[in-house]
Amino acid sequence: MTSSTHPPEPTADELAGLRDLVAAAKTVIVGFDGPLCRLYDPLTARAAVDSLTALLAEHGVPAGDVPSRTPLALLRSLTLGALDDDPALSTALDELLTGSEVAATLTARPAPYADTLVRTWSAVGTRLAVATGHSADAVHAYLAGRGLTACFGPHVYGRTDGLVHLGHDAPPRALAALGADPTEALVLGSTPEDLRAARDAGAPFLGYARDLPAYDRLRAAGAPLITGTLEPVRQAVWELNLPRR
Repeated sequence: MTSSTHPPEPTADELAGLRDLVAAAKTVIVGFDGPLCRLYDPLTARAAVDSLTALLAEHGVPAGDVPSRTPLALLRSLTLGALDDDPALSTALDELLTGSEVAATLTARPAPYADTLVRTWSAVGTRLAVATGHSADAVHAYLAGRGLTACFGPHVYGRTDGLVHLGHDAPPRALAALGADPTEALVLGSTPEDLRAARDAGAPFLGYARDLPAYDRLRAAGAPLITGTLEPVRQAVWELNLPRR
């Protein structure tokens, strides 16, 4: 049953499309905050946003009038050109954000079915990578805490060059490092930025939306297929890899 706060249930056609995406994927690029976990709760997100906003204000950079849900969303809302002339500010913001993200992994909540899905994909031989605008240090810390490090190995691709790339280049870097054909890959993401990165890389995209606002943002961005739960993805991976009799 769908409530006003949850994404709509997938239709039969959408489930068939999801299964087709899973069947074709030899490599899966997974987002971090969303598909794997909920990194911040509302209170820790607000505290981190406030800290970044205060640092920006100290340097005379306005944070904008639209409230940001997460620290990364705040920085993505900025005109990054405003930071180009102040490398010290960019470095300080990156260090503050990284510290916030690593600390948040201690209380991050795994997305339902995410751990099982990752382990199932890994067990059947699908190559996995994490691609995100978050710090790779935070991702490694989270994976270690969940016992998932071996599923991804070294293939964690976070933001690079301070705040120059907030994850936009991560899926292409992951695909290149794995030597993967983008047409035989799948990007599992939760934001319009993830969708654009997948399109830029030439890879199919499956949207994951943990709530209705996330669903609406992905739908407005043009995501062709969105699921509000990872259970049908896990089920598809399992069924597609059952021994044939």
